[in-house]
Amino acid sequence: MTEAASDKLDPCRHADVAAYLDGELASDASILFEQHIAQCRACQSALNEQKRLLCLLDIAFEKPESQLALPENFARVVTAHAQTDLSGMRQRSERRRALLLCVPLFVASVWLLGLSTFDAALASLARFGRGVLGVFGILGHALGDAAAGASLILRTVGGRFLAEPNPLSFLTCMFFACAVALLLRLIVGYHRTRG
Repeated sequence: MTEAASDKLDPCRHADVAAYLDGELASDASILFEQHIAQCRACQSALNEQKRLLCLLDIAFEKPESQLALPENFARVVTAHAQTDLSGMRQRSERRRALLLCVPLFVASVWLLGLSTFDAALASLARFGRGVLGVFGILGHALGDAAAGASLILRTVGGRFLAEPNPLSFLTCMFFACAVALLLRLIVGYHRTRG
């Protein structure tokens, strides 16, 4: 069998050279590789080149002057800079770029999940909106009723005070105003202590 024919049957794998040098090949694979090296000049030169490179690296790392002296707190400084250097995230262009990326991702996710899922999400969003509007409607009615009651009380008290101007009616109005102010203060204080 010629060398070209044997190369076609057993093509050279240069990854085996590094694995052979590192001792990572199994024993039968190592024997097959040694037999191949005996016949293949390209793999022999690759093996010799790898050996020379390993020798050069060993020599370079054995010299004490070639070692770099790192500062004592090097890892801590690098970690601190990595955690606090978010200047790109605070710029307006970064936010705009993030928005331009999020919109196509949202459209793609809606398309991939299907429009029926999107319709269900819109329906739940509409139910949530109706609930929020209902709460605001109740609050609006309560505030309107409170304002109507306050105006009725003020008309009654004010009409009496204007019709019969005497010190007793003035004191009654002042007592009523103080009672309302004290009630409001108690309500606000109650909510502060509970929250």
